[in-house]
Amino acid sequence: MRAAVLVAPQELQVTDHVPPKPGPGEVLIRVTLAGVCGTDHSLYNGRFDLPLPVIPGHEGIGVIEELGPGVCSVTVGQRVVIQPNFPCHTCETCRKGYGNVCPSKVRLGLDTDGVFAELVKAPAEYVWPIPGGMEDRVAVLAEPVAVAAHAVGLLPPKEGDRVLIIGAGVIGLFTLQLINIEGVVTTASDLVDQRLALAETLGADHTYKVGEDKELESSSFDLIYETSGDPAAFAQAIRLAAPGGRVALLGLSGEEFPVPTAQIVRKELKIAGSMIYTDEFGQVMNLLKKGKIETGPFTGDIIAINEIDKALKTFNDPDRVKTLVSIG
Repeated sequence: MRAAVLVAPQELQVTDHVPPKPGPGEVLIRVTLAGVCGTDHSLYNGRFDLPLPVIPGHEGIGVIEELGPGVCSVTVGQRVVIQPNFPCHTCETCRKGYGNVCPSKVRLGLDTDGVFAELVKAPAEYVWPIPGGMEDRVAVLAEPVAVAAHAVGLLPPKEGDRVLIIGAGVIGLFTLQLINIEGVVTTASDLVDQRLALAETLGADHTYKVGEDKELESSSFDLIYETSGDPAAFAQAIRLAAPGGRVALLGLSGEEFPVPTAQIVRKELKIAGSMIYTDEFGQVMNLLKKGKIETGPFTGDIIAINEIDKALKTFNDPDRVKTLVSIG
């Protein structure tokens, strides 16, 4: 099979690769479409201490080609989307219901070969049938929407809340849309004009450019979703949170930074970390099926497998929203 293999940081080779074989409880999927994510970018640039080579990519859909022993929940020929984090189910963390932070979970495209390949294997319990009539380019967005849905589920908006989303990237824009379903007043902030314009298109009531709008710094918000991972953004979130406010942290920073604990205590803030997802995929597939999530702005940039290297090199281009890879 053809696969994009990361052999060293910033060295991605499209080559012939030995196809995987599904084991007990697994399925083999012929990948049709994949998404390029910030995790792939971090892996590409050597920010994970993981053994190489590996096939990156964890946002993927395809058609089941082969069933491993014992699989009866899905059938050959079904279109499916992959939920790409596989917890162990046996540790204390998993038994408490926090499989998303299982210390032994297997991450597709990091700990095991991912979807930037013609074929990938995954546990059958972590593939979701795609409803008939749903386009591939819509279904492939289920994973990032699930990340946003998990955060919104942890700290849902209340009637009358003033909500701020810091970071108008993919996760921030999906968070915005999920919040808009609840009918609250939303504000989005970002460094990039193009992303703020898209946030307005997707329903933000207000937008502010970070560092250039003093009105934002004089505001306060009941609920804040920090999706950028920038250390300065966390401090800003604490500063802008209203007394009794809630702050959800979705972004992962690559560095440690001081925490303004005095403000957290004095304003009695509630801070929640939000790590990927647990059981949100079913909810997300239903929202996508019903057209509750606008996906058009995220599906226009589709590249071939041999263009992934260039896409990762230019990942931080401000004009880029979401890049999809046609595999099949």
